Amino acid sequence: MRTTFVASLVCLVALTNAQTASEWTFAGYLDAYYQYDLGRPASGDNVNGRGFDIAHNRFRIAVGEIDLAKPPTAKNPLGVTLQFYAGKNPDLIHLAEPGGMDKYKFVRQAYISYAVPNSKSSVQVDLGKFDTWIGYEGIDTRLSEQYSRSFNWTFSEPIYETGVRVTSKLTDKLNGAFFLVRGWNEVEDGNGSPSFGVALIYSPDAKTTVTLQNHFGNEGSDTVNDGGSFGGIGFLAAGRARVHLLDFIIAHKLTDKTAIALNVDYATADGATNDGVWNGEVIYLKHQIKPAHSAGLRFDRFEDTDGLRTGTPVQLYSVTGNYDWAVCEHAVLRFEVRRDFATQAFFNSDSGPSRNRTTLSMAAIFKF
Repeated sequence: MRTTFVASLVCLVALTNAQTASEWTFAGYLDAYYQYDLGRPASGDNVNGRGFDIAHNRFRIAVGEIDLAKPPTAKNPLGVTLQFYAGKNPDLIHLAEPGGMDKYKFVRQAYISYAVPNSKSSVQVDLGKFDTWIGYEGIDTRLSEQYSRSFNWTFSEPIYETGVRVTSKLTDKLNGAFFLVRGWNEVEDGNGSPSFGVALIYSPDAKTTVTLQNHFGNEGSDTVNDGGSFGGIGFLAAGRARVHLLDFIIAHKLTDKTAIALNVDYATADGATNDGVWNGEVIYLKHQIKPAHSAGLRFDRFEDTDGLRTGTPVQLYSVTGNYDWAVCEHAVLRFEVRRDFATQAFFNSDSGPSRNRTTLSMAAIFKF
């Protein structure tokens, strides 16, 4: 099979490149996929309601990324993190950016770090653009448990932030963080009002982690962005709203090979034109069958009570199963089947909007 051959070649090349001793680390990955929607949406229609995997019956390069990092050390407390990417996913991520969808789309993260010397609490300050602290899934395919993202991730949570992040070890089992950022998915502030966040991460033992965090501030804008919405949050109507999102995560290792996690979100928006509530829950299961083989399940529910996030009051559900084969340390093949449900006709299909949908996908992820 051609994909297996390419994966093996990437493994061979990566293994022949010796890593030089340096304060800087260099890494990256390439993510490509093919997906088929059994509802066969019309030509030009996307697999709607999805965060990244929107292509039907097409091969697509989702992400190509290069990472450079120099973490702070006791000898040199200054650090730098730079991650540059290209592909369809960055286009989608920056669609609602107030500064313009093409202006920052090649920069995933770019921030400087300062580790406070001789700090018993291990205080570190980061300044720049970084991935959001909210949620369980994230945008990095190398770290994700399923290939597609849940409805809850797609509609409930931000993706990136720009501002200041302060992290600290509060006790042996409790870590904390404070965030002061420009707004929800914003490098350039869409309304001149900052957003805030706090995170608490508690690890009572080596098997369990409990996280409670929030995102709070005025979101939205009176100026339309390149995607036709307002503010980095992507409201469909002009205007600001005070948005408060609560995010709860608990992850637990049931055995050495099996893990479970729960992510719950609840958000409110209070504004003259953008007023509403949304919420969601996701359960994740992962089992390591063999060192190179694993399987996962995800159960997802998202409710847009007032249509503020999707454009219509709706509840969305999904059940996702995946099988991963690590061809080698540097290449993974991922196979996924997903069944989506909605409380009203929501999904694109060849016969018009449908209340359910099934998709099949295969992805290749090459890491170096």
